[in-house]
Amino acid sequence: MVIKGILFDLDGVIVDTMHDHFVAWKAAFKDYGADIDKTEYYKLEGRRIIQIAEILAEKYGIPKTEAEKIHDLKLKYAATGKRAKFYEGVKELVSNLKTKGIKIGIVTASVKGFLEEKVDKEFLDKFDVILTGDMYEKGKPDPDPYIQGRLALGLEEEECIVIENAPLGVKAAKAANMYCIAIESTLDKSYLGEADVILEKFGDLKTTDKIKKVLE
Repeated sequence: MVIKGILFDLDGVIVDTMHDHFVAWKAAFKDYGADIDKTEYYKLEGRRIIQIAEILAEKYGIPKTEAEKIHDLKLKYAATGKRAKFYEGVKELVSNLKTKGIKIGIVTASVKGFLEEKVDKEFLDKFDVILTGDMYEKGKPDPDPYIQGRLALGLEEEECIVIENAPLGVKAAKAANMYCIAIESTLDKSYLGEADVILEKFGDLKTTDKIKKVLE
């Protein structure tokens, strides 16, 4: 079936923000005397923010009742006002997809406020649908976020591709029965084995058979 749409994760795919997220989480947990590990956090990427707070709190012996406060601290530390840096090739590919009439969406665990603070409205307006973590109850690796995204685009499973960088995001895409391309922006391919294709960087997307076909 012809590909008619692409759903992108945000952090680690479109914008280079994963280190900033980690720094914010690290600061939030430091207030509780915990020193979290970067890879440990990256493996949780894709879950809703409150779920990450709960999982890491339990791991470091912090009462689960404190998770909401940690969640709020993380958002406070992340709200620096600094605009996100796009990965090379993002704006060009998005523009080309729009020119070809391909439907595009963003499916992210980030909250709407963070997205709007970090990414220009002019760029976001190019997308046909944007789903943020505060718009669904079941976060990745549950397939629901990508199912919602696909349905919002009005497409069948076979007509839609997912672009991810996180293991849980890849799991969500495959559980939603969609073709998934993973990018090694935060974790290497040993963590991304469930994806259909694994690329080193975003700029390599245009060399893949699926993307080349939609741009023809």
